[in-house]
Amino acid sequence: MPLLKRLATLLALSALLGLIGCSSLTLAYQQFPLLAGFWANSYLDLDSAQRGKLKEQLQAWQAWHRREELPQWLALLRQAHAALDDGVTRDELLALERGAQASAERCLQHAAPLLAPLLAGLKPEQWQHLKKKMDEKSLEWREKHSGSGGPDERAKRYTTNLERWLGDLDRSTRKQARADAQGWHFDLPAMAQARANREARTLEALRAWSRQDLAGGTALLMGNLQAQPAEQPYREQIMASLLKLLNGMTAAQLEQVRKHWADWSAELRTLQQG
Repeated sequence: MPLLKRLATLLALSALLGLIGCSSLTLAYQQFPLLAGFWANSYLDLDSAQRGKLKEQLQAWQAWHRREELPQWLALLRQAHAALDDGVTRDELLALERGAQASAERCLQHAAPLLAPLLAGLKPEQWQHLKKKMDEKSLEWREKHSGSGGPDERAKRYTTNLERWLGDLDRSTRKQARADAQGWHFDLPAMAQARANREARTLEALRAWSRQDLAGGTALLMGNLQAQPAEQPYREQIMASLLKLLNGMTAAQLEQVRKHWADWSAELRTLQQG
């Protein structure tokens, strides 16, 4: 599932961001079983019976999420609103991140018993397909971050995530964000090794779920949401940029952010009603 494979970010609400691939949160949420099924099939090369079972399990997971987790997302948005008052602090960002990670853990805990039977039935060639796909994605990631194009790639990702979370940025703010990201120090070998470690843990976690070691697999996946030592300097650069950007916004810019989040809240309340 897309939302489970991504790192928690300092933008907090990582689970929510994982679903926002288009302009409408409602559309993304409603299509989640379909989109997640496509993603899982691309990694696992499922047969028709497996795809049908996965669809059922994703629909069951979404029904639980709509009932139990959407209220938690609304609470996180209220917490984010409050953090904008009187300047955003590092502690407030970290508290939001902890809330997002708690949401991710609940999601994983509920997904584990639903997905374990599917994983237990995977054939050796499907596990091989998963490993091959992950290796291809790692190579693609390394190519994007290598050479002279690396800073531009990181700037693009940073500004895209900012606008997903904060709404449209004006030209000067977007320029500042891009300049920050382009100037960050990025230790490619260290970051690539951290990524490789995370992928190895992901495979180990899915294998654990396939053996019905649900708690062990979930713990491994939650470990993937923690920054590794090699990633910490890069994380600190993002934190500094984000705090500078948020605390440098004008009253009008902050009001636009609040409106963006208010629109999300309205959509989430509608989604709760089914």
